[in-house]
Amino acid sequence: MKNIFSISLLIISMSSFSEISNNPLNWYVVTDQVMGGKSELEADFDDGVFNLNGFVTTVNNGGFVRLAHRPENIDKEVRGIRFMAKGNNETYEVHVTMQGLRMPPWAYHSSTFDVTSEWQVFEINFTDFEKKSGMSPRLNPKNIRDISFAGYGRDFEVDLKVKEINLF
Repeated sequence: MKNIFSISLLIISMSSFSEISNNPLNWYVVTDQVMGGKSELEADFDDGVFNLNGFVTTVNNGGFVRLAHRPENIDKEVRGIRFMAKGNNETYEVHVTMQGLRMPPWAYHSSTFDVTSEWQVFEINFTDFEKKSGMSPRLNPKNIRDISFAGYGRDFEVDLKVKEINLF
């Protein structure tokens, strides 16, 4: 069965485990349209795979799309995120937003990954993430607010498939 969801229709539910949920109902789409941008993203889930399709455009000061998840009860010993991905030979990012005061409110930490048309395993340590956009608390796993897969910062077509998402 194929589930298609959008930010306006999705009810966000939370996982009670330290692991990231692979349940599509626990994920939501965010685009730069929340601030007047023109980027678009459609995400669906089929046979254990999140399929992200759309485009990122910097028109109207935009430039991002994200598939996000708000995990709960992340163990303080978690060191990073592991997942499998493939796509259209583009660079994508994993974004981590922390709980607490952030200036500006969209401040986050990020790490990039490059996809090909073949499935690859990515294992990204949180120590490899860079702080972006101003002031944000230090990346401490127990204070993570959300984790997202993002297309960011340039004009390009989004065609990304992600599966088997876990914290390690």
